[in-house]
Amino acid sequence: MLSLLLKPWVASHSETREHLSDYIEDSLDPRTRMRVMRHLARCERCRMVLESLNRTLAQLRSLGDLEQGTPTPATVSAILRRIEQDER
Repeated sequence: MLSLLLKPWVASHSETREHLSDYIEDSLDPRTRMRVMRHLARCERCRMVLESLNRTLAQLRSLGDLEQGTPTPATVSAILRRIEQDER
């Protein structure tokens, strides 16, 4: 019952993971960002995925000159999928 009441206010696991790269890039609309933030506040597993993604991005950025470009959203999504596969 509680999950039905929270649904408009808190993102699901799948919605959160779908939006993590946009969350990191601060490109979500305010409502979606708040839903993802609320989910992250409650879900240790999704916070761990976010931390892992942030570490991976930091490592990727340290490999090359930033003038060569930062990872594209597609690259970030591919990395996120890989992290999720590794967790299974």
